Amino acid sequence: MGAETASYHRALPLTSEQLERLCSERVYRFAWRYAKSAHMTNRMRVGSGLTAKFHGTRGIYTTRLEMSGRQFTFECDCPLAGSRDPCKHVVALGLAWIHEPETFHDLDITLARLSNSSKSDLITLMRQVANRVPDVIPLLDRPHLS
Repeated sequence: MGAETASYHRALPLTSEQLERLCSERVYRFAWRYAKSAHMTNRMRVGSGLTAKFHGTRGIYTTRLEMSGRQFTFECDCPLAGSRDPCKHVVALGLAWIHEPETFHDLDITLARLSNSSKSDLITLMRQVANRVPDVIPLLDRPHLS
């Protein structure tokens, strides 16, 4: 991510101790390894939530962690994800944020920066995005919401 990542981050109400209480010691230990590995990509903060992709042994998993005060909601599409207890990917996502927030893109910061861009620059950017992520094209074709 390097130079493209925002140079500051806003705090989220999250601690290592909270994450440790959410899971077993074994899951926490595995999560630490994942948090420090190159398996986690596309790290992003959106409001009070975090999201990332994990390159696992059975595919690429999308993981989300949302915080509201002391409440957490999470989801992961890995085969071991459960509805009650978070998998190692969810915990790793939180640990990565706590220890390396600078490695996360912040959508709010990006949108604030883009709001000052010219229409021509935004169209050029959307062309580049659509070429790299064709799934975005149906979203762009929807009628505009006012």
